[in-house]
Amino acid sequence: MELGQRPEVRQKVTLSPQVYQGLSILAMPIAELQLLVEGEMLENPVLEVEELEDDESDGDLEEERTETSEEEQAWEDWLDVYDELESMEISAPRDPNIDAVNTEEFVGSVQTFDEYLLEQVAMLDIADDVGRAARAVIGSLDDDGFFVGQCAEIAALVTVSEAAAEEALRVVQRLDPPGVGARNLAEALLLQADYLGIDEPLLERIVREHLDDVAASHFRKVARQLKTDEKSVRRVVEVLRTLNPRPAGAFSPGPSPGYIVPDVTIRRFDDEWVIIPNNESVPTLRVSSRYRGMLRSGSSADEETKRYLKDKIRSAESFIRNIDRRKDTVSRITQIILEVQQEFFDDGTGMLRPLRLEDVAVELGVHLSTVSRGVTGKYMATPYGLFELKHFFSGGYRTRTGFDVAATSIKQRIKEVIRDEEPAKPLSDQKLVEILKDEGVTVARRTVAKYREEIRIEPSWARRRR
Repeated sequence: MELGQRPEVRQKVTLSPQVYQGLSILAMPIAELQLLVEGEMLENPVLEVEELEDDESDGDLEEERTETSEEEQAWEDWLDVYDELESMEISAPRDPNIDAVNTEEFVGSVQTFDEYLLEQVAMLDIADDVGRAARAVIGSLDDDGFFVGQCAEIAALVTVSEAAAEEALRVVQRLDPPGVGARNLAEALLLQADYLGIDEPLLERIVREHLDDVAASHFRKVARQLKTDEKSVRRVVEVLRTLNPRPAGAFSPGPSPGYIVPDVTIRRFDDEWVIIPNNESVPTLRVSSRYRGMLRSGSSADEETKRYLKDKIRSAESFIRNIDRRKDTVSRITQIILEVQQEFFDDGTGMLRPLRLEDVAVELGVHLSTVSRGVTGKYMATPYGLFELKHFFSGGYRTRTGFDVAATSIKQRIKEVIRDEEPAKPLSDQKLVEILKDEGVTVARRTVAKYREEIRIEPSWARRRR
């Protein structure tokens, strides 16, 4: 095989750093953008926040001194009135030994699985050495809640006897959730059965000897080896399926406290809606006039400093343009949402109309991916609550009367119908199709099933069991 060279022409599209930065900024939620702006201002000295400048003449300064003097006199009068009101207030003296309330203590947080277990141990009346060993055992649990260490290791780690370490393991195994601290799957299932008061000798034998056969659904083989009938085995297996093979999976720390900052706020003034960009979270930036002045002819700055400033100013201008372009894109998308979803914004309860990303992209004259980045993770503050921009986008259907209905509204209608159904006779997906058809909306059964799953509603057979 001979090696050779040959010329070849190829076309390759690459993104410049400025374009890539613009795409990244557009896709960022506003909380991340705040951090990016702060970091950019630290790295680039020519960037600064644009503030109102006050150009005042000497006469204006004299007028300001007079106004300041009058303002100070007004403050003095206000303080005299405040002191008088305070002297009239009857209140108990404050105890100097009482600490001031720290409002930060009331900020929600997410409790970890280890913290949840340690709190339970702290409330138990156990010996100190057993308590130390129990905390070490908790630190040796894996993500599923299984104990992956050895009691001898725990004893050596916290300098207690091995008997105390074994007692500590038994203490942990009595904690919630049931099954935590088990050394294997069989022990976890048996601990849960004991906690739930399940008295079934056949269950213990199946768990200890035939878990693999049960997992493979070899019920007849298990029945033959245990010398019992297959029906009994299936009954016990149904009980086993109610137990949790991952004990830690039963622990729910609750949702993480989220902090959502709206990109835009809309408010109604008379019959007109006004879009207000969030300029407080992302301030308006500009290039410092001081550094611009250093580039002028006659400046004392040397050539190396000027080259450095030119690079930083070009970078700052590109960054400012990308920030402004992001604000403009989000505001323009919001304007289209206002126009299309007018019925919803009239009172906050109207039905949403179909709105696709492709339609907005055509209206704005931009690529579809630009609109996708412009709505993902972006929020709108309205008089009716906080909504993600994506909430207003969905496909839709046309009713018999010619009115377009968004898929979001159909999901809401499915939720309402299921909420009002009879618990003993839950509605099937086909029945939901018929109800929607009677209301003028023709939807396929598989589409109803998909919408039902998206709004996390179980099928009819599962709802009947509850």
